[in-house]
Amino acid sequence: FTIFFMDNLQLSPSIVSLLGILAPLGQIVLHKLAHVGGERIGRCQMVVMFKWIGISLMVSMILAYKHDIHVSIVCTLYLLRTSFMNATSNLTKSVLMDSVPRNERGKWSALESVNMFSWSGSAALGGILVVKKGIIFNFYATAAFQFISTLP
Repeated sequence: FTIFFMDNLQLSPSIVSLLGILAPLGQIVLHKLAHVGGERIGRCQMVVMFKWIGISLMVSMILAYKHDIHVSIVCTLYLLRTSFMNATSNLTKSVLMDSVPRNERGKWSALESVNMFSWSGSAALGGILVVKKGIIFNFYATAAFQFISTLP
């Protein structure tokens, strides 16, 4: 997103840094909401709902940018999108840990760390896509893959 903010939206490095500070604050609020919602409607259902909201916000952000909506709206959509997409990590981890035997939880927790490392490969692929197809294409591809990943 940093490239998009600086190159497409012409934001200064300090504003981009401010967005990086604000996004986790939204996650804190939504994390609590996800926890309560997970108890009421189910953890998996809550995760999927939050992901779909995040994906919708991503598409809204792209459309707002493409239709020359004010940069503050685009940034607000980004903050909401990032907060929704990242607020459910504890729910997914608890589902995983409930699904494996106690004596194997350490292994699965370590495997989840490998999954976090895979973000580096994803970022490299994203960089190649940005060069070849542009950042907006990359955002659409990201939204599509995120949606596909929520299907049963």
